Amino acid sequence: MNIIELVKKILTDYPKIEEFTNKIHVDFTKNDDVNFGLSSTGDTKVKEDILGNQTRRHSFVLYAINQAFNDYDRLSNSTFLLELSYWLESLDENSYDLDVVVDNVKRKGKLKSVECANAMLFQIPTGDINDGCMYQLQIYATYTVEREEM
Repeated sequence: MNIIELVKKILTDYPKIEEFTNKIHVDFTKNDDVNFGLSSTGDTKVKEDILGNQTRRHSFVLYAINQAFNDYDRLSNSTFLLELSYWLESLDENSYDLDVVVDNVKRKGKLKSVECANAMLFQIPTGDINDGCMYQLQIYATYTVEREEM
């Protein structure tokens, strides 16, 4: 599984995810309550050693649409994103393997860390707060790629 599939799986495995959604889309968020979309926003090589092993960083934005009619709902949504951030950032290093395909060559990879930023109310899609609000959480997954082929 590649880095996008892995991060989606990790989000799906979050113990409290079903309190907010039962489906995480990739690159798409429906304008319905309790709907999440994970958008990939880029991948960057952080460093490379003399053997060709790489450390890379993949950026995502998680969009979440949820009811936000009153202060209680908005506090609950923000608390959910805060707790999700804490959980993601506490994942065990090297406990997740991934596959990286470069020029049709499959290489081994390992997730090293996940960082989160800017968990906030992003927009009111319909312009009416009664229809729900879209929140965002930026996610950065750092992983390694071994030079040796699998």
